[in-house]
Amino acid sequence: MNILLIDDHFCAREGVALLLQQMLPDAQVFEAHSVETGLAIGGTTRLNLALLDVQLPGKNGLEGLAELKAAFPDLCVVMFSGLEDRELVFEALRLGAMGFIPKSLSRQEFAAALQDVLAGRPYLPASAVAGGSSGLPVPGARWVADPRELGLTPREFEVLRWLVQGKGNKDIAKRLGVSEQTVKNHLRPIFHKFGVARRAELVVKVFERGIVLGAPEVGN
Repeated sequence: MNILLIDDHFCAREGVALLLQQMLPDAQVFEAHSVETGLAIGGTTRLNLALLDVQLPGKNGLEGLAELKAAFPDLCVVMFSGLEDRELVFEALRLGAMGFIPKSLSRQEFAAALQDVLAGRPYLPASAVAGGSSGLPVPGARWVADPRELGLTPREFEVLRWLVQGKGNKDIAKRLGVSEQTVKNHLRPIFHKFGVARRAELVVKVFERGIVLGAPEVGN
């Protein structure tokens, strides 16, 4: 696996690179201080994952994200930042990021977030999912408790509630007491009803509609 790390702060970049190498011993980490350098590396090396800082001199990370996705559409790009603004997080997802990992995470939390991304699950800060650090929805948001409001069955609604919390199929299946294949069967109509093709797009769509589902109840 080839990982591209773009951060203009040398010490921060070196520290994260070391952590990545410890977590993924077989991976090769390429460091870049700018998006331009990262694009040059991607032009000569097949990259699997890119960690991109949001705050870069002369160009913000969202612009860099758009450039990376334009140059390498299949590249998994994850924003890595000290900022956790909800609008910023979801704008990154709209532009094609697979997740948004805060720099404030502990080593264990960072490892878990990276595992989610590598497994194809978008990772979001808890504050973005809940609507803010207070856990309250953003202005204009609406709580939805009836599956029929979204055109979903009760079980599809429960699957969606867990999905927006960042849970994978296996975890959702365990929590709902069903098979992983059953969860996959429920996801297909959910994607269809929301007009999306992947999890990150679904999370963005839920956010754009101002829908707040709340934390699921264990055992539901």
